[in-house]
Amino acid sequence: MRCDGDVSNLKIENRKRIENLYDVIVIGSGPAGCAAAGTCTKAGLNVLIVTDQPNPYPLPVVVPGPLESIHPGVSSLLVKIGAEGAEFDATLALYSGIHAGDNYTPLGEDTKGTWQGMHINRDIFNARLVTLVQYLGMKVMYNVRVKDLILEDNKVVGIKTSFLDLGAKYIIDASGKKTIAGKMLKFKRRFYSPPLICWTGVSKIDETFSYDLTAAHFIPHKDGWTWLAPQPPDYCAWTMLSMKGEKSFLPPEELKTIITLNTIHFANMRWRLFRPVCSEGILLCGDAAGILDPAAGQGIFNALLSGITAANTVVKCIQEADLAAFHLAHYDDWFVREFEGKVEQLRLYYEEHGITVFGREQGAGSRDKMREQARSELIEICLF
Repeated sequence: MRCDGDVSNLKIENRKRIENLYDVIVIGSGPAGCAAAGTCTKAGLNVLIVTDQPNPYPLPVVVPGPLESIHPGVSSLLVKIGAEGAEFDATLALYSGIHAGDNYTPLGEDTKGTWQGMHINRDIFNARLVTLVQYLGMKVMYNVRVKDLILEDNKVVGIKTSFLDLGAKYIIDASGKKTIAGKMLKFKRRFYSPPLICWTGVSKIDETFSYDLTAAHFIPHKDGWTWLAPQPPDYCAWTMLSMKGEKSFLPPEELKTIITLNTIHFANMRWRLFRPVCSEGILLCGDAAGILDPAAGQGIFNALLSGITAANTVVKCIQEADLAAFHLAHYDDWFVREFEGKVEQLRLYYEEHGITVFGREQGAGSRDKMREQARSELIEICLF
């Protein structure tokens, strides 16, 4: 089926090979991708999600495994993109606050009562998320791999998939840690930390487990930390992060006498940001643009927010084509400011808990140098 779209502004060779033309193609069906797609669709744009994930029906079977902890603020963003309730379907346990060292911090309260965070199964959450936003009317292509980007005069005008070429006025890369567009366009990476490794798993617990089952636990170590997410009555999901040296990648000391279930998963969590995070015809959002380690908190919240912001930028670029360069530069500046603000918060949080992180000059360099880099990169975007 051919989608409505004007291909007359494409070069002849691209007109012949591009099968469909959309307003927006979103790469990836995770939180950032669904937020971007939902926001664009609600704005009246013709949207396609391309994902290498399978169709989410039937829903994944719930088995003991790593959980992701989300703040209750996520719910308001899910309502905004038309995916209300996705978090509840995936919730396996609740928590009302965080024990960090010797301190306990409640998540908050309002007239409705105490706020509750959620420990969610990420596979179920992603499956419900893409299903709900698809009800808005967008098309989703499952089990499709992006092989390359299609460019004309340095502008991204489409994607090459494993079986056909697709065109769009704008591409939003929400491919997560695959960082598809950043790699293909050879964007430079700016690093903000030394190499970090993260590993996560789930352990069986019983009455000997001495930690508060109604809270999450952040346990600092000299060169890293442990995060415990109890799932009463039987399990506790955990995450560990270390910054240096060879590690055994065993479960945390707090659970060393308890049976570990299933496979331990690993990830490179070095703090890093692509520069720039947008160019003519394409925007990066979520982890596809920049990554911080899980101690930054609100990972899903930030993915949803960046997807919404990228989508709103695309809507403005399409509605005000003459000002597209300005809108893209504004998005790039917003993402960098948000990212570097979280970097500073995370550094201070580590220092507060006695975690040996790195010197202030690590990664991108001094604050003045970072600001100068940002200014020069912003000028380049405005001049594309």
